[in-house]
Amino acid sequence: MNKFCGHKEAIDKLNESGKNEQDRIDDAVQMYERTEPFTIMHCWKILRNEAKWNNKFLELNNSTSLDGMSSPPTQGHIAAGHAESRNENIDTSHPEGRDSAKRRRSKSFTETSSSSTAVEVLQRLQEKSEKTELKQDQQMAEILSRKDEKIKIQRDLFNLQKKHMKMSMQQKKKENAIREKESEAQLISAESSIMSIDIEKVPLI
Repeated sequence: MNKFCGHKEAIDKLNESGKNEQDRIDDAVQMYERTEPFTIMHCWKILRNEAKWNNKFLELNNSTSLDGMSSPPTQGHIAAGHAESRNENIDTSHPEGRDSAKRRRSKSFTETSSSSTAVEVLQRLQEKSEKTELKQDQQMAEILSRKDEKIKIQRDLFNLQKKHMKMSMQQKKKENAIREKESEAQLISAESSIMSIDIEKVPLI
């Protein structure tokens, strides 16, 4: 992936007029596939905007430039690549020299290291996403648990108030019944007192 990023960076620096972002990506893919198929486009699209991956790419880019292993292609390299593409049918029978084989092995090692880094970054992103999702699930479960507990408390309080109101009404009914009986007893007592009076002994006014 480091190799592809180098191609993409070089294409971006050319800033060819009339080409959009997708055209520049296609040009970088064509440059890459001169030596081998590019099969990790999905990884690159995921990692291209990740700060961690961009920092890692810069680190790999600087280290390989210092060691002389590989560096992003420049405009001269791109032009040479086009020339090589035009002349590849003219001379393709040169045996691979020791230095060329060494550079190819170094490039292969760099690509393998870059791919491993991409996989590692993807794994870390996946783990981070899973942890975030798990934390969100736990928080939601806790919120729902608290909500259920609050609803239960409110239900118990309502039932308690309902029971209290029922007992209060029953108490009032009992008090009303007692007052009615007392009033009835007083009325009977008054009637009895009136009935027991001897009318003949009542002085005439």
